[in-house]
Amino acid sequence: MSAASSESFSRSVYDAVIVGGGHNGLVAAAYLARAGRTVLVLERLGNTGGAAVSTRPFAGVDARLSRYSYLVSLLPAGIVRDLGLSFSVRKRTVSSYTPVVRDGRATGLLVGGGRTRESFAALTGSEREYAAWEAFYDRTRQVAERVFPTLTEPLPTRRELRERVGDETAWRMLFEEPIGAAIEEEFTDDLVRGVVLTDALIGTFADAHDPSLVQNRCFLYHVIGGGTGDWDVPVGGMGALTGALAGAARSAGAEIVTGHEAIRIETDGAAAEVVFRTDDREGSVAARKVLVNASPQALSALLGEPSPPPRRAPSSRSTCCCADCPGCGTARSTRGRRSPAPSTSPRATASSRRRTRRPRRDACPRRRRRRSTATP
Repeated sequence: MSAASSESFSRSVYDAVIVGGGHNGLVAAAYLARAGRTVLVLERLGNTGGAAVSTRPFAGVDARLSRYSYLVSLLPAGIVRDLGLSFSVRKRTVSSYTPVVRDGRATGLLVGGGRTRESFAALTGSEREYAAWEAFYDRTRQVAERVFPTLTEPLPTRRELRERVGDETAWRMLFEEPIGAAIEEEFTDDLVRGVVLTDALIGTFADAHDPSLVQNRCFLYHVIGGGTGDWDVPVGGMGALTGALAGAARSAGAEIVTGHEAIRIETDGAAAEVVFRTDDREGSVAARKVLVNASPQALSALLGEPSPPPRRAPSSRSTCCCADCPGCGTARSTRGRRSPAPSTSPRATASSRRRTRRPRRDACPRRRRRRSTATP
């Protein structure tokens, strides 16, 4: 193994080496560089952005469309302001359309386009379901206004978050009981129930009454974004966002290299060495801190540790937003200290009309905080 040369990087030791140039890694790089730290981002692929990238799918047409991730909701406006990102979004006029055949008649439910109420009435034959829809989402919007700001604040305790929500009915249906119970109680039409449940079940492989509340967590991610629950379309695709993030990081002094795959992290708890591989060589670079913008399984592999068991969850970014939830476990720091990290340990019990009482898990939404190989 050959050491990294000065021809590759500007220095041999960095304050922070970030493994992975996805959107979270780029945000971290920009903030650390702005704080005066020396930062190096190692990205395996030939481009940064991870799953938030754009492509030109039509030959001869300069139209940039999102390839994977395609909507923006959970990006705090404060990050855009702090980093001075040149980036814009557009509102969607239509959220969804769900076709169905009833009594031999082709119909469906349109949400958006100024025709939601009309579509509900045509589908269900009354105003009841639309009124329930409006009341349900008025409640989730109030929760969004109060919960979303906590994503960039110190973790609140469970009691503090409950007080902040300030609505016991909303707290129960979103944080205590399987979301399916509330949806079945509020809505009578199965198609309407299915549309609401889409935000809870997509990607989870759960059901509406899963006692783990993983579906609640997924639902909360979908309804709290921006404090409104809106999902906006990025102009120029998601690559416009990650391109702006990479630009902000570089402007602040961060170095970003692509085609560098991190294959091992060696650490004594006080400092670390990241071993990487390119097309033609292996090398290493020293760091006082290492941030890994990847899954817990990928981090364990880099550290040469046993892989943690897979969790059934919407994504690896999911975790609890309460500082004192017994459902939160601990992640190891290489200095031997313990620091908060997500867990799916059972915490309490939740009842539903379709299940007996069984252990449940907290549903608080919070982005996963990156584990560092050296504690600050």
